[in-house]
Amino acid sequence: MKKIALILPEVYPVPAVKGGAIEELVTILIEQNEIEQKANFVVFSMEDASAEEIAKQYKHTKIVYLPRTTLADRLLNRVLRYINPLVRNRTLIDIAYYRRVYAYLKEHPVDIMVAEGGLYHEMKRFAENFGKEKVFLHIHHHLLCEPYIDHIYGGVIGISEFATKEWLRTTTDTEVIPYTVHNCVNEDKFVKQISPEERDEIRKSFGFSKNDVVVIYCGRILEVKGARELVQAILEINDPHIKLLMIGSAISGGNVDTPYVREVEELVQKADGRVQFTGYIENKELYRYYQSADMQAIPSLWEEAAGLIAIEGMLCGLPLIVTKSGGLIEYAPENVAIWVEREGIVGNLKREIVKLAHDEQERNRRRVLSLEQAKKFPKRRFYNSFIEVFEHEGKRKE
Repeated sequence: MKKIALILPEVYPVPAVKGGAIEELVTILIEQNEIEQKANFVVFSMEDASAEEIAKQYKHTKIVYLPRTTLADRLLNRVLRYINPLVRNRTLIDIAYYRRVYAYLKEHPVDIMVAEGGLYHEMKRFAENFGKEKVFLHIHHHLLCEPYIDHIYGGVIGISEFATKEWLRTTTDTEVIPYTVHNCVNEDKFVKQISPEERDEIRKSFGFSKNDVVVIYCGRILEVKGARELVQAILEINDPHIKLLMIGSAISGGNVDTPYVREVEELVQKADGRVQFTGYIENKELYRYYQSADMQAIPSLWEEAAGLIAIEGMLCGLPLIVTKSGGLIEYAPENVAIWVEREGIVGNLKREIVKLAHDEQERNRRRVLSLEQAKKFPKRRFYNSFIEVFEHEGKRKE
């Protein structure tokens, strides 16, 4: 079995006790590896007492918990940043977190190192010392290859064909080996069923009735996510029985007040109760809200690299309305989801929401399609596809 280091950013811990999309995916890899045992993982994570307690159960993963950056670390970071341009033949690591990862790997060698997000340029020293062919980048968002991160990685793993091709389109490295591994979610969290009574109670708690048609939005409240445009679409719909439930915050893992969030909240106030804004909801509780809705809208205004929330909604049997965005449409293809153009998005959303809300038969048909599509993204497939990358290591995949 290969020893694979998964290097997470200095943000949230693993296991994902505080959320985070990357942290959730790495937790899935770890837990599936406990079942299938095809690798030995070494995971680098921020320290966290709750995560460390859970990690004691893992037999095939060692999690190295790193201390938080100190003031002394920051001062040294700054000094190294000034010195770096003057040093020849090697790169100094000017972030303390990555210095600690590097020091550990020098003492405890591994076969493969995977940057799971974070500061991509900090892996340059790793490539110089351990060999570029051992250093991989797992691309979790729409990432274009800039010169300062080019020629660092021997392989890249995109979470969609779109994400992989965007890296290849912008790199000058003709030797980099590309792979695509579509994401998953922990389906066990979303296939749990709520009772009709619980569904009614959840809807009632937001002022929604049995006869209302509820659209759900789940995601961060950011301008690029199209939250404002979705609320505007609902405001333009004359039917008082079409409602919107908005779940999310400005950052993962908690509620933060920003000017954009306040702008969306002000629009919500104009909806006279037809739009309810819940704020952050823990991942393990989301299925209850998905199953209380009648359809899901994903109105992204930028190029989504993938579609985790689409998988969540499909696992709960929701019909989807999505923008034609990046890798999202690989997860929610046109035969399953309703695609809308981003140009004129408010009117496009309004039109498709009204049509679907007034056609129960079509909603039922698309529920079946969603459930079938969700079967293509189980965590077991994700784990095995990820492991297969390193079994094929060194063989270029076109």
